Amino acid sequence: MTQDCRTPNDNMADAARHGAAPATQPYASSDAAHSFRAWLASQRTQDGMLLLGDARPFFHDEAAYTAHHGEDPAPFDAGQGLAALLRATGADMSAPALEIGCGFGYLSLGLARDNPFPLLLLTDTSPGFLRILGDRLDAHGVVWRAGDDAHDVPGVSDTRASGTDTVRLGILSGDAMQEIPDASLSCIAMRATLHHVADVDAFLAQAARVLRPGGHLVFEEPCREALLLMGVLVAQMPELAAARGVEVTPRQLELVDLFRRMVEFYCRQDIDKSTAEDKHLFHPVEIAARCRAHGFDTTVYANTSLASLKYLHAESPLPPTFFHDTTRAYIGEVCRMPELVPLFDATIADACAYIDACSRGGRGPHYIGVFDARRG
Repeated sequence: MTQDCRTPNDNMADAARHGAAPATQPYASSDAAHSFRAWLASQRTQDGMLLLGDARPFFHDEAAYTAHHGEDPAPFDAGQGLAALLRATGADMSAPALEIGCGFGYLSLGLARDNPFPLLLLTDTSPGFLRILGDRLDAHGVVWRAGDDAHDVPGVSDTRASGTDTVRLGILSGDAMQEIPDASLSCIAMRATLHHVADVDAFLAQAARVLRPGGHLVFEEPCREALLLMGVLVAQMPELAAARGVEVTPRQLELVDLFRRMVEFYCRQDIDKSTAEDKHLFHPVEIAARCRAHGFDTTVYANTSLASLKYLHAESPLPPTFFHDTTRAYIGEVCRMPELVPLFDATIADACAYIDACSRGGRGPHYIGVFDARRG
């Protein structure tokens, strides 16, 4: 937990003392929904999707990326965790909500299936990801298409089809929210999206503008502290291997250098990253401070995912091998460098175990966090 914000338990206790009832503002909620719907109605559509900005394919092939990352045994947990967090903190959900950077729907599926908002707009810059998400929503019986093709959704009853205007898909980026009406949203949600946004302060200013007073900007984001530590450790692997008589292949040396340069690129803030897909790594204190500068009161759930909030409504308990297991998985699975895993085991696994030992009773190096930024 950072020193810039309240603890999750403080917020939960306040909600409990007041019955965790939503802080509704009926005088404004209908106006907010009307202005947002009117804006959407003025936009062009294609294949049932709203064209709200410029389309841009993802850096990787969307189908291959989804196949690698999308096999989640609990595909609804992240969205349900977000809804649980909002309910537990007494959030007003009577106005529309927007997800930015929905990708293949890790957060979207649970949020759309149990939609607590009068209107939910799921957006991405990639038409490929939106098509994949549309197919996944169809498979789970969630109606999302706009206009005349809503009745063509397979496997959806007439009763469900009566709510076809509650979930929409559209092309939009976090850098292009200028046309969204003022104070028209209850919530903006993101998962692993903020580090793709080129101008973070401009985005936060726009988020503050389009959210209603008391509205929530909730996002899950990787953090610089753990990733920088990983970069330092991985860079030492060849030297440690040589000292221990472990052979290092040319391919492993190449990947070590790539990993080191990748972390350096993400961490640096003095170079142009406009053409890169992943642009930033933030420290939680930095995120909270930047949110505060734009009028947000921010709570940080350290080393906690949106999915875990479905069950815990607070920070996740950390396993005793959290940093070791996270680093090993990040190298081998997230970065797709399985050739480095044996070298990890032979060189820096013990250093990671030492970091875990030092972290007992605390939160450990920040690898990921959920940030709940409430507009004042």
